[in-house]
Amino acid sequence: MSTALVANGQIDSPEIIRPLILRHSNIIAVDGGLIHCEKMGILPHLIVGDFDSCPKDLLDKYKSIPTILLEKDKDETDLEAAIRAVGTKDVTLYGAWGHRIDHSLTNALLLTRHSGMKMETETEIVFAIETEVEMKCKIGQTLSLIPLNGPASGIITSGLKWELKNGKLDQFFIGISNICIKNVIKISLKKGMLLCVTAR
Repeated sequence: MSTALVANGQIDSPEIIRPLILRHSNIIAVDGGLIHCEKMGILPHLIVGDFDSCPKDLLDKYKSIPTILLEKDKDETDLEAAIRAVGTKDVTLYGAWGHRIDHSLTNALLLTRHSGMKMETETEIVFAIETEVEMKCKIGQTLSLIPLNGPASGIITSGLKWELKNGKLDQFFIGISNICIKNVIKISLKKGMLLCVTAR
């Protein structure tokens, strides 16, 4: 069962995001993410939050939907709590970027905690690489590799215009805007973690 978590970040093109969310068999609105669901005509299966960013009248409209009410004073974000509640297997985050830089960066770091989880926007797909990945892509597609939680080393890439052989990425050298030159690319590393950002 795949899960879409709809958060309260930026969604500029609901006509693009809506069908992406509807691919999932389980849809969860996270606090103000219910506003996005309402605008897109999506009925969530679960609502999670402390509801500091969701109007009460909107929440009342969905009172028949199972809801997890969170404490306002807590040591985690509503999205973190939602992830903990549903697990991390085959989870995609929507509305998890934009509006607030602190939330956006926190959500990017969440990807490094949970293998297999990804974030999607209208233009990009984002996920973390801890060991290796092989993925299909389009020739000419843009791909960036950003080191998180410290330097990443022993990096080997294939299928990219600018390849790394036992390379290192850190705060001084970041792999921005590489180009896919094959339909299948491979990325592996021995130490650290990379955030992979691919254009659609």
